[in-house]
Amino acid sequence: MGPGEYPGEYSGELVAAPTWLVVVAMIPILLTILALIVFAWKEWGERRRARSSPVHAAAWAMEHDELDRAIRALAARERELLLAGEFEAANRTAADKDICVLVNERRHGVV
Repeated sequence: MGPGEYPGEYSGELVAAPTWLVVVAMIPILLTILALIVFAWKEWGERRRARSSPVHAAAWAMEHDELDRAIRALAARERELLLAGEFEAANRTAADKDICVLVNERRHGVV
């Protein structure tokens, strides 16, 4: 018996894995890729929607102090809507506030 040789059944020949095992091993990888594509698509859609909104254009047109006042006013309005139970309107207001905050951060070079 030479080096690298094994006695008996395992004589060093390559054995392919069963097809079902290969398919089962690929499922988590494919699901991960699919999840990444879905999340990337959603993120791209949200960013596209934010950049094409009139709030985005208005925020870029505002002066620094105007933008700060708008952010504070939107935050106060969001709180009022949440206390009143208007959750959908509060979410829309929060989205507008987030756009203003992102514009403000971009101006200061944070993002």
